Amino acid sequence: MVRKALWKLATLSLALAAGGSVAFAQVYLTADGETPAYTRIKSVLYSSPENPDCAHPIFGPHITQVPDTELGSYAFDFHSHVIPDNDRCSKFDRERIEIKTEGNSSTPSYLYGSLGDTVTYRWRFKLPAGFQPSYSFTHIHQIKAYNGDDGSPIITLTPRYVSSGNILQLILVDSHGETTYLSSTPLDPFLGTWVEASEKITYGHTGQYSIAINRVSDGAILFSYSSASLDLWRTGTTVVRPKWGVYRSLNNAQQLRDEQVLFDDFCLAKGTDDCAPVSELPDFKMSVTASNSGGIAPGTAAAYTVNLSALHGFAQNVSLSLTGSNAVPGASGPQPAANLTGLPAAATAEFSAPTIAGGSGSSTLTVTTTAQTPPGHYTLVLSGISADGVRTHIATAPLVMLGTPGDVNGDGVADCGDLQLANLAVGSKVGDPRYNARADFNGDGFVDATDVAFIGQRVSSGTTCP
Repeated sequence: MVRKALWKLATLSLALAAGGSVAFAQVYLTADGETPAYTRIKSVLYSSPENPDCAHPIFGPHITQVPDTELGSYAFDFHSHVIPDNDRCSKFDRERIEIKTEGNSSTPSYLYGSLGDTVTYRWRFKLPAGFQPSYSFTHIHQIKAYNGDDGSPIITLTPRYVSSGNILQLILVDSHGETTYLSSTPLDPFLGTWVEASEKITYGHTGQYSIAINRVSDGAILFSYSSASLDLWRTGTTVVRPKWGVYRSLNNAQQLRDEQVLFDDFCLAKGTDDCAPVSELPDFKMSVTASNSGGIAPGTAAAYTVNLSALHGFAQNVSLSLTGSNAVPGASGPQPAANLTGLPAAATAEFSAPTIAGGSGSSTLTVTTTAQTPPGHYTLVLSGISADGVRTHIATAPLVMLGTPGDVNGDGVADCGDLQLANLAVGSKVGDPRYNARADFNGDGFVDATDVAFIGQRVSSGTTCP
């Protein structure tokens, strides 16, 4: 289910009466696991992501949403490929996957900066372990003019390869085109962990700038910089806006690798408004316990207790849903699939209370299976989303279907007969006469090569099937 964009109405309010005063509040962008990522982003930032989809259409959207157990919520996953990604099929020496605000007449002025404005941004990001930046540039955040002298960004946060050890740089390009490396720090502490950045800017030729980046797990400060006098404006410019993502040079592509960089919990504020740390916001905590952790037989039911508790004065209703399963059953690691229901095939789910009033209370999720539900180890992802759509959390729970993984015909083994049945159903989906739920091992509603491969991996080694 895709919910209406209530978060936008709740976070950006404008006076409707002619001549009335304008009231602002912080604008939030968070992943919800339900709305397509591009849609979710544009509805808040009023701008579509810049992406290499035109060069790599078989992959699909290069920004998706994934459940993240460290954050306990969904996050935006920026997929960056050395080949064949590029910069919107117009520049081929670089690759761009970025989100941004605009500066045109259809964009609320609260989302960008003008001369003399003070803006505040807060966001979280996670660079993967082993992240490999370019010799040239790999920007993960930019402050950039929208018009006028808009060639080079004003401020960038840039991981960079250096022979003595990769670093994270803060770079300024002033109104004269002069580049100043404001500060740098080793990159290693940023890899494989979530960090939270807070940035404040007053735009002007003698503007003010500060940034601090903390590790989410323990609050440790990994990087900070501030200055009361920087050239933060461009001649002929009327609007400056922020950008986040992966924008990197491909001039030394041999040193790069495919990357997945995670972002979430964006906050944009202006004037005297501020963006508090995520840990201080009104929020709720979500957990789940299973009563059948040892597994259930096909045709029986499993029950899960979902508990919510309000934090920091949170008082909104929270809607519960089962949003997805992030792994093929029995696989060694996550394998994304399309149209996941969060359930194995031929199973249904129901919450005793689909909405928790005030963000505190409990609900029971009952998963009912049938004889056609295939055996395997499934990961259910339960989601809670606040009434305004801003705060979202997940909790994962196992569902173990007893039996032999890969067994389609129910004879207790995975063999050539099961491969034959699955191949007969390949290309079918729920509702098609050829669809066989017992062959749909990842529960995505389709029988395809992924399901066939799952069976093949479990057929006895050395077996040759006709």
